[in-house]
Amino acid sequence: MSAGAGAFVPQQDGVNQIVALLTDVHKPGANQSEVYAQLNQCKAYPDFNNYLAFIFAGGEGLPVEVRQTAGLLLKNNVRAHYGSIAEDFRAFIRAALLPVLGHASRPLRHTAGTCAVTIVNLTGLGAWPELVVALAEGLDAGADSNRVEGALDLLYKIAEDQPLQLDAQMPGGRQRVADLLVPRMLTLMGAPSADIRALTVSTLNQLANIMPNALMENMDSFLQGLFTLALDPSAAVRKAVCNGLVSMLMAVPDRLEASMPDLIEYMLKSTQDEDDSIAVEACEFWTALCESEIDKDVLRPYLPRVLPVLLKNMAYEPFDEEVQEAEELEQRALGSAAAVADRDDEIKPYIHKGAGHGEDAAGEGEEGEEDDKDEGVVHWNLRRSSAAGLDMLSNHFGDELLPIILPIVQQRLRDADWRARESAILALGAISNGCATGLAPYLPEVVVMLLPSLKDARPMVRSISCWVLGRYSKWLLERADGGQRGELDAVMAAVCERLLDHNRRVQEAACSALSTLLEEGEPERHMAPYMAAVLHTLATALQRYGRKAMRSAYDTIASAAEEAPGLLAQPALAQVILPPLFAKLDTLPDGDRELLPLMECLTTVAAKAGQQSEQFAASCFFRCIGLVERAEEAAASGAYDPEEAAEFVVCALDLISGLTEGLGVSIESLVGRSPLRDIVVRSCQDSDSDVRQSGFALVGDLAKACAPHLKPALAELFKSALYNLQPAMINQRTLSACNNAAWSMGELAIKCSSDELRPIALPALEQLALILQVPTGALPRSLVENAAITLGRIAWMCPEPLAPHAAAFLGPWCAALRGIRDDIEKEHAFLGLCAVLRLNPQGAGNCFTPLCEAIVSWRHVGCEGLHNELIQLMQGYKLQLTGMGQWDAAMASLTPPVQQKLVAMCQL
Repeated sequence: MSAGAGAFVPQQDGVNQIVALLTDVHKPGANQSEVYAQLNQCKAYPDFNNYLAFIFAGGEGLPVEVRQTAGLLLKNNVRAHYGSIAEDFRAFIRAALLPVLGHASRPLRHTAGTCAVTIVNLTGLGAWPELVVALAEGLDAGADSNRVEGALDLLYKIAEDQPLQLDAQMPGGRQRVADLLVPRMLTLMGAPSADIRALTVSTLNQLANIMPNALMENMDSFLQGLFTLALDPSAAVRKAVCNGLVSMLMAVPDRLEASMPDLIEYMLKSTQDEDDSIAVEACEFWTALCESEIDKDVLRPYLPRVLPVLLKNMAYEPFDEEVQEAEELEQRALGSAAAVADRDDEIKPYIHKGAGHGEDAAGEGEEGEEDDKDEGVVHWNLRRSSAAGLDMLSNHFGDELLPIILPIVQQRLRDADWRARESAILALGAISNGCATGLAPYLPEVVVMLLPSLKDARPMVRSISCWVLGRYSKWLLERADGGQRGELDAVMAAVCERLLDHNRRVQEAACSALSTLLEEGEPERHMAPYMAAVLHTLATALQRYGRKAMRSAYDTIASAAEEAPGLLAQPALAQVILPPLFAKLDTLPDGDRELLPLMECLTTVAAKAGQQSEQFAASCFFRCIGLVERAEEAAASGAYDPEEAAEFVVCALDLISGLTEGLGVSIESLVGRSPLRDIVVRSCQDSDSDVRQSGFALVGDLAKACAPHLKPALAELFKSALYNLQPAMINQRTLSACNNAAWSMGELAIKCSSDELRPIALPALEQLALILQVPTGALPRSLVENAAITLGRIAWMCPEPLAPHAAAFLGPWCAALRGIRDDIEKEHAFLGLCAVLRLNPQGAGNCFTPLCEAIVSWRHVGCEGLHNELIQLMQGYKLQLTGMGQWDAAMASLTPPVQQKLVAMCQL
């Protein structure tokens, strides 16, 4: 291989070397870590990716698995380093991929599509016009089904990842990409191949999420195609048809209104299809119909037929994998005296994203929120979809469903088959909101019935009973408010008991029920009598739970901290849960992904527990510092891929933010004897937007608590923040990082002197004004408001460089300030506004109306100094404009409500 950029000519020795390594990967007994380490060393050569592309695309005599491995390595390298690849090398890679999109080998076609969509995700279709042409030619390939399928496969990937790219402008013309491709896809709905028909419909369904004009203009053809394929012999086609019809019900309900009776009949039949994948897609129809603009009365005559089908589908199948797993856990726990709650330590863990306490209408917490590198996902299934549909129907039709549902539920509750009993309990949970009025007289009986079910021999019955009691938490809390705490006392005791169940499924459901109770009411009032018992039980759970259930415990502890911070800040209660929780951090080694959900939990707890976490702060703080440094080192050496390293860095930075929020200025001693400032500077410059998001958040928190420690890096931090606010950096993926960049700059600004801010004042104005001047609605409101506040904070502390330019930015600035809620940030922004206009009153010459509208947006100006500033400002304008004979005309430009409020506020 060559060591420099330039026109690529593969050398046979280099090809042979890489092919040998790629072949070794697949040899039985090969040391794969060593082979991949050697492949990783090849990244030092700029043309390594060209060799991979050459082998993948041109290695016709090689085994498919060797070529596919080359393609997958190419995809990973492109995703991580495309920006640093020379343009002529990029062109070689792009050109090499195009012919493989139609290769006779499906694995190679799919890998080529994966590589191609990775490039599209990074650069957009506009940077690769040859690909658009290749896609159109592939769709037109007719008898060459490999080319057709390859084009469709890639189109589906793009529509899934970057659908807007398929409606982008074609390079050098007025036509959009969809204009070129959609008519061709519509023709393929009638293709002889069932695989192509199914993939075509699925791709159009994905594209319908953004509804380009090309599809809307051809909607009649698309709908006619769906109706024609409704009875297709292929299950994959019928599944895609059901999905498409559900999507169109939401997108173009008016086009389906006339066909609703036939459509309801079709979906009712399909919801009972022997193929579960079809039944699941069809079952989504009932939820979609309730959410659509279709008149729901059309469904009323069908309810006696629809509801029993949904209730039937809500029962577990005899060989359901979830049931088998839960029963196996049960047997293992009961069969061993030494059994702990859940021997799943050998199971590869995953990241739990977000709080996730609210359970779906099927009654189980979603395990689907797993990292894609980890173990199997529990998919949305017919049981969950049916329960969600029943939930939605009950919210629309209310108590009129009860005469149909209750007889079935009552019969099933007496059934000897636990699956029937479990589905009846699930149904009671699904209708808990929609039929609350009609169920109210029965709820005391329901609770009495469910309490013994919490001790049922079957774990899935215990689990669903926990979930349903959570669904009735509002009623339980209302009863407690009315002085009838009996049911709530019994439920809290029973749920705490189930928290220590020996079965993981039940543990998770009990955690969810407890979280719901915490979130539904006012915990510091409703939960205070139970909090000591709850925290003692959760502390015990931290010692007993296996890895999977531990995540649910973390979520529940975080809920307790979030919802009842006053209780957790009490020393007696804090000492119950904080020591075992922080001790967990010391028991897990670096690189263990179980650290991630633990740190997410600790972030909330540390922020809300305040000074109660001080005794654990030093150990926790320096563990986070070490985790960041080791993750950065592992990413640099290739031991972690960049995304894996970013996850550890993000969680560690967030936890330091939580400690900073909770401890306030007490964090200063830890920051002062650590390399945190350098870490923060690096994180704000990171290529990963999640790392930048957490880095800027930490900058803002540290600015509040110990700004002097950031002062030596002011120039770098401001430069990074402004770089993230450039138009090219702002997109949906990076929005949170951009928001935090704007906010953190404002927090830093109010801790700086005028001299410290002077070098960045005008660059900041230039960047922030660009955001403010974007037409309303083109950028998220949160970013515009953060930009307005930060501009105001800089103007407050350092108005001199900004004042001469006031006329250029005052109008859009005032328009943004008008929408901000009354708080300290708005106060700072208006102090900056006043400071600028004090130096340059003429700057408001053409902006009198937006200025007045911004001032009267205050409901109440709490700061007396600001109120006086506004009075002086407006009285000064009145005096000046009156002298020029323009005051009456200026006031006439305001609406009467604005006039009246301005006169009252500013004593005019």
